[in-house]
Amino acid sequence: MSAERAVVHLSEPKAVSELSGRFPSYVYPAGTELFRSHRAGLGTRWYSSSGGGRFDLEEPGGTCYLAEDEVVTLLEIFGGQLVVPRYEVESRAASTITLGSDVTLADLTANTGIAFGVTAEIFSTADYPLTQRWAAAFRAAGFDGLRYWARHELERAGRCVALFGGAGAVGESHPHAVKVTTGLSDRGDLLQRWREETGVTILDVPDLL
Repeated sequence: MSAERAVVHLSEPKAVSELSGRFPSYVYPAGTELFRSHRAGLGTRWYSSSGGGRFDLEEPGGTCYLAEDEVVTLLEIFGGQLVVPRYEVESRAASTITLGSDVTLADLTANTGIAFGVTAEIFSTADYPLTQRWAAAFRAAGFDGLRYWARHELERAGRCVALFGGAGAVGESHPHAVKVTTGLSDRGDLLQRWREETGVTILDVPDLL
């Protein structure tokens, strides 16, 4: 019997007892560098609990979104936009974060996750309440976060990482250190890669807001 094509196959999350110690995992060791693009006015290590992010946890928890590749962070921020106003670029920062401790993530890119009801829709569905329930279940199962594919990156050049923590900005005692933060508009090398790899245009237009 074939699966119905025009329906979402991503299930509700399994019980925490089924996920804990059984769902496929991936460990990033201490010292691993990950990348983040964010509003310049927000802290680099910002853990979202607003519900606007795919894997946001509810307060008092939160989720910090990073990636293995810098261009992937831009693809996730700007989605499928082919033209990006320069003022949007100028409002953002690019940061590198060094992990200060090992983190064990639920690996949503492993095919063995299929047995638990995970499908690739977890990276692309607009049903954020569903994906957020998955995030909450994985945290309850003891995972430090999630490893997943970007919705808008087609070449699978680098995975995304959603780290779990306390909501909002974190203090200097946080184990993951900010190695460097620069204005995105000052990163000509990164912007050039973004343009070359995706064909995006950065357009000089006035910010009327």
